Amino acid sequence: MDYATEQNRTNTLATIAMVVDNEFYGDIRVYNEARALTKNGFNVKIFCFSFGKQPLHQKIDGIEVHRIRFSRKLKNILFGIVNTIPLYYWFWEYQLKKLLQGIDVDAIHAHDLYMAKPARRVANRLKIPMILDLHENYPEAVKSYRWANKSPYKLLAKPSKWAKLEKKYLQMADGLVVLSENFAHHINAKYPNISRDSIWIYPNVPDVDEMLSYEIKKTELNARDNFNLLYFGGISERRGVYTCIRAIEQLLEKHNNFKLVLIGPVDGHEKDEFYKSISRAGVKKSIVHIPWIDISELPSYINDCHICLSPIFKNDQHDSGVANKVFQYMLLGKPLIVSNCTPQAQIVTEGECGLVFESDNAQDLANKILQLHNDIRLRNKFGENGEKLVKTQFNSFFYGQKLANHYNQILTRTK
Repeated sequence: MDYATEQNRTNTLATIAMVVDNEFYGDIRVYNEARALTKNGFNVKIFCFSFGKQPLHQKIDGIEVHRIRFSRKLKNILFGIVNTIPLYYWFWEYQLKKLLQGIDVDAIHAHDLYMAKPARRVANRLKIPMILDLHENYPEAVKSYRWANKSPYKLLAKPSKWAKLEKKYLQMADGLVVLSENFAHHINAKYPNISRDSIWIYPNVPDVDEMLSYEIKKTELNARDNFNLLYFGGISERRGVYTCIRAIEQLLEKHNNFKLVLIGPVDGHEKDEFYKSISRAGVKKSIVHIPWIDISELPSYINDCHICLSPIFKNDQHDSGVANKVFQYMLLGKPLIVSNCTPQAQIVTEGECGLVFESDNAQDLANKILQLHNDIRLRNKFGENGEKLVKTQFNSFFYGQKLANHYNQILTRTK
């Protein structure tokens, strides 16, 4: 029996209150972390929104879910003006005080930088540690959000203020959970007074058993006659989707069997631009857009594609971690082509599971696609390497034990 298992047996009654300003299934990272901690002997209670008719109290996979029924539109408004009028913080502080009344909680685990303030205030009242989970480099991310940088929203949202708030909010936490070693190094270099030991790594890794439990079904993609390239996720310029469209346009000049499969919702501010770009005569028949699929369908679509793509623009935001889809692609044994964002490029290069192209360089992407198109042995090798890497390391079981160990240590110190 290893140390982690022995320790977890002694902490079966430790309770973590996870706070997320979204629906429980709104971010797979929250679900995977909650399940990982539950499997490692912790009681996990989720405090989140219900934008629809979900029950206010529910138990899912051993996780207690406590929901606050709220309007998505009102939530977006309150969050949008939080740097001008902090009603959103007051709302969450009030709700957490009310929901946690009479419940024994050992730590609060708040998701995203902007939840630090209300979570810290409640944790202080309860005299328990507060862990802050950074899903992204938020001050950099908000720079790319069109809604936050467009008049008149910009005047109220004050996106530039997040860079000043970051240091204050990070220092409120007793521990930080980040996506990658690269992001941990960035924080430690920027704020040397934040101990490296207090920064925990939890990538966007999948639950292998769950992903592999979904039945593989035939899709409409016709993998026999087409050479399918898959992008899965939100569709916007900053995610490199238009780079893929330009690359396909170049490839179609010499080969007519390429299909670009785009699965995901389009950014609301880019819908006109996107639909115009995929409706052009030269690419219209070679691009498939599917706005939404259930996660249980994803393995079937990955299975019917030959290469999987993560073309996000290289910037400080995207250098913070690796997207869920990259590990999902790998688990299903597919070769990758990714942009040169540091964390994903490092995994792909060191793990020999794909090729790296220069961010926003359609010609370089087209060349890399053609290289794998012409070399089935290399595709198979990359696919096998990626699958092995996820099954042995980049999964929720492996990193869940690490997260549990960190919690064991901090709870022991604060008791």
